[in-house]
Amino acid sequence: MILLTPYRPEQRERVLALSLHEAQQPYVAPMAQTLAELHPGLSAHLIGHGEQIAGFFLIDQDYAQHYPFASADSLGLRSFFVDQRFQGMGLAKRSLQALPAYLQAQGMAATAVFLTVNCKNAAAIPLYRQCGFADTGELYLGGGYGPQHIMRLAL
Repeated sequence: MILLTPYRPEQRERVLALSLHEAQQPYVAPMAQTLAELHPGLSAHLIGHGEQIAGFFLIDQDYAQHYPFASADSLGLRSFFVDQRFQGMGLAKRSLQALPAYLQAQGMAATAVFLTVNCKNAAAIPLYRQCGFADTGELYLGGGYGPQHIMRLAL
């Protein structure tokens, strides 16, 4: 069973202990850096599996201000990952499927969620598609992670 919850500062050490599979490291910023960059429009969230923290993601309420491809009434999904010790259990898929209801429960009204995924991230692209994200057919070429597919989930 998965449980999506907002991150709390007292969980910092447990979140810093999350580990990425080597193949995912080029696509996700170091966790300490990610936590240091949180601000009111950028919130951290956890993927729970039982009593354990099994994953992490950010919801960017100001996404459209930084990414012109996103609509003003949308959110951004960033830094989504499942700890390597929990991969292969379907947690990423179930988390993404639960995301729309979770966002609504958190009071985050939006018409869509956008994300960018590196063109070389062969495992993530089909996962996002299976969970309802549509590839817009455009590439995001900014940032330091290389060309990225722009994907959109209608809410």
